[in-house]
Amino acid sequence: MTDQFDYEEEYFLDKDRKESRKERKRLSDADRSKFKKTDQKKIEKVPIDESLLRGRVMAITGEGTWVESAGIEYLCRLKGTLKREKGLVKNLIAVGDYVRFESTSEKEGSIAHIEERFSTLARTDISGKKEQLIATNIDQVFILVSVAEPPLKPALIDRYLIAAAKGNLHPIIVINKIDLLAENPEEEARYKEFLAAYEPLGFPILSLSSKTGDGIEALRALMKGKTSVISGQSGVGKSSLLNTAFQLHLKTGELAIKTVKGSHTTTVALLIPLPGGGYCIDTPGIRSFGIWHLLKEEVIAHFTDIATLSANCHFPDCMHVNEPKCAVLKALHDGDLPLLRYESYSTLLEEALGGIDNWTKRKIGDESDG
Repeated sequence: MTDQFDYEEEYFLDKDRKESRKERKRLSDADRSKFKKTDQKKIEKVPIDESLLRGRVMAITGEGTWVESAGIEYLCRLKGTLKREKGLVKNLIAVGDYVRFESTSEKEGSIAHIEERFSTLARTDISGKKEQLIATNIDQVFILVSVAEPPLKPALIDRYLIAAAKGNLHPIIVINKIDLLAENPEEEARYKEFLAAYEPLGFPILSLSSKTGDGIEALRALMKGKTSVISGQSGVGKSSLLNTAFQLHLKTGELAIKTVKGSHTTTVALLIPLPGGGYCIDTPGIRSFGIWHLLKEEVIAHFTDIATLSANCHFPDCMHVNEPKCAVLKALHDGDLPLLRYESYSTLLEEALGGIDNWTKRKIGDESDG
């Protein structure tokens, strides 16, 4: 697939279109509690006003934040006092958040409080300077990848696995488009190599095809009664997969998503009620997934197979790069450690130690996700 488009990044880069600006200004003018820049008083946190309505964020669009409460969708904006708390977070609110808000009209409101989250899926934003929330208050993340179109990328999967651990999420690896393996022998070999390396690690792996229907019933069973987020690279077939599994009508191949009760503008993510119980957050595709504040210790803890081998290294602080008498490098040379595992480890370790990240690589012409 050529000219892959990062819808999520484009949303943040091109968010202030004319119609959206007009709509936000109208909502802003209606909110009398808007924080003024001239007000320098420190705002103290106060207990939640129980008279406020409670709802859940279903979508975030150019028009504002769509909150569902008691079966009614409200178009809301954030109160100005909340905006002061942004700090290193790019977006204060995300799909899946539980909020308290006051109704300013029949179908509009003003969000006054965001409840504490029990889980998050986040990444580094495209500037590399802030954390970008993708979804919150979810039980599990389906890390959706594909074979051939686009090809399977283990390093991207490891990024998601580490982010899931950081965000208190149960990860499930889903490999789509397996119907293409028969006509792609090289990709089939890589697919088998991936399974051989990752299945022993204990992460759930589901192989399926939204085209043939293989594995779809298993996917439905895993999602039933849970709140899930499906995230992955552009072109792996997220919307097509949901359409096949749940007879939905999400648009594919273009930047347009339908919310629960109506068509709105571009969304970063969308919370969809599922037939039979549960919710799914469908997220626009990405080109890269940078882990926010990635630490060396988190990389080492994630690669348990490498950590086991490292017990036999000559140096206790061996990083397995070019040190002498390194048991990990020996295992790699002897074929006891899969190359794809070591390549993923090396890339993430370099990033954790302050090396060049994927966003910078793309700017200088390197489009790889590893």
